[in-house]
Amino acid sequence: MANKILIVDDEPLIRQEVRECLTDENYDCAEAGNANEGLRQILRDPEIAVVITDLQMPGQTGLEMISQARSELPSSRFVEYIVITGHGGYTESIDALRLNVFDFIKKPINADNVVHVVNKAFELTTLRVSDFHFKQALTSDVEAKKVEINLLIHNLKQSYRESLECLAVAAEFKDPETGSHIRRIGEYSALLAAEYGWNKDKQDLIRIAAPLHDVGKIGVPENILHKSGSLSQDEVKIMQNHPLNGYQILSNSQQPVMTMAAQIALCHHERWDGTGYPQQIRGQEIPIEAQITAIADIYDALRSERPYKPPLDHNEVVSILINGDGRTMPAHFNPELLAMFKDVAKGFSEIYSRLVG
Repeated sequence: MANKILIVDDEPLIRQEVRECLTDENYDCAEAGNANEGLRQILRDPEIAVVITDLQMPGQTGLEMISQARSELPSSRFVEYIVITGHGGYTESIDALRLNVFDFIKKPINADNVVHVVNKAFELTTLRVSDFHFKQALTSDVEAKKVEINLLIHNLKQSYRESLECLAVAAEFKDPETGSHIRRIGEYSALLAAEYGWNKDKQDLIRIAAPLHDVGKIGVPENILHKSGSLSQDEVKIMQNHPLNGYQILSNSQQPVMTMAAQIALCHHERWDGTGYPQQIRGQEIPIEAQITAIADIYDALRSERPYKPPLDHNEVVSILINGDGRTMPAHFNPELLAMFKDVAKGFSEIYSRLVG
C-alpha cells in the first residue's frame, strides 16, 4: 500500500514546515521545489499516495501538474491532491475543484489542520485501492459477496459525502464561518425536512446538499467577508453574487444531491415575500429545499458570533424568526415551514449544542 507524501512548493521554508508537521506523525515525506520535478516524482514513485502542492510556482503551475499527472497515471494508481493556497483566487479555486482536488490548506500553515486533512486523504486512497482490488478479484460467487458489496457501497457513499464536505469548506479559508456551522446547517435542514414529511432518502440528500449553500463565497473578496461594519452598496452587490457563483460551481452535475445543492446555493437568500436575492422570486417559485435551508441558515447565523454581531441565545432566535425584529421578518419564510420550525425548535437547539465549536 502506497504511504508516501510528496510536498511540492518553490518556498523551502513552506516545504520544511509542512514536512515537520507530518514527520512528527511518522509520515514518509518527499519534496520537490517545482511542479516539473513534482510530476516526475509522482510518475516514477508508486509509493506516493498524497501530494500537497502550491498553486503558483515558476514554470508549470500546481494545477497543470495535477492535470498532467491524472492523465498519465495508470488506473491502478490512486493519488489524492491537496492544494496550499495563500490568496484564495476564485478562478484557481474553481479550477482546482474541477480537478477534484481533495482539500485546501491555507497559509500560514496550521499543523493540526495539515495532519487532519492528510489523514482523511489517506483514508480515501485506502478505500479506493481496496475498491479497485476488490473489483479486480470479483469474478464469481456473487451471492457470497453481497454483504461485502453492500459494505463497499456504504463506504463509497460515505467517501462521496466527505468529498462534498470538502467542497463545502472550500470557501472556509476565506470565510470566518466554521466547519461546525456547515455540519449544523445539514442537520437542521434534515430535521425540518423530516417534519415536512420527506422520507429518509430525501432527508439524507438535503443533509449533504444544504452545507454547500455558501460555496459561492469563494468568489467574494476577503475584505468584504471579514468586514465588521456595514457594507457599501458596491460591496453588497458583490456579496449578493455568491448564490450565482455557487450555482455555477454545482450545476454541472446530474447527480440528485448536486442538483439539489445547486438549487439551494442559488435560492437560499430568496424570500417568501419576494424581497430576497438574486432573482427576487417569491412563494412556491422558490425550491422547497432552498426554503428549508434558508430557515436553517438564518437560525444558525443568529445563534453564531460574527464580525458584525454578537451571538444570540436560542429563545431570542426563535422569537425573531416567529415574530420578526425589523430585519428578519416572518414574511420572509414559508408560513407552513415556519410553523413546523416552531414545533421542532427544541431539536435545532439540541443540534447547536451538540455541534457547537
